[in-house]
Amino acid sequence: MNLQENHLLSLDIGAWAKAQGMRLLWNSNRDYLIYSTINLTGNNRDEVLNQLGQLFRSENYGLVVKLYEKNNVLVIDGQ
Repeated sequence: MNLQENHLLSLDIGAWAKAQGMRLLWNSNRDYLIYSTINLTGNNRDEVLNQLGQLFRSENYGLVVKLYEKNNVLVIDGQ
């Protein structure tokens, strides 16, 4: 997943989700501008999403990642 400088977090996550065959539900009133490019990599999408969750925690974004595999829906919830 590439989070690009000067993009909104929701847009880059949404583009990645779509490329993975998922739909994004952004359930937060907040969105964030990415100040420098971040590349999240892994052997599978679970590893990438785990890194995304770690990023949210380390930056105190107040966002939580939830994946509903049967429905192919990625949910980003505000806390």
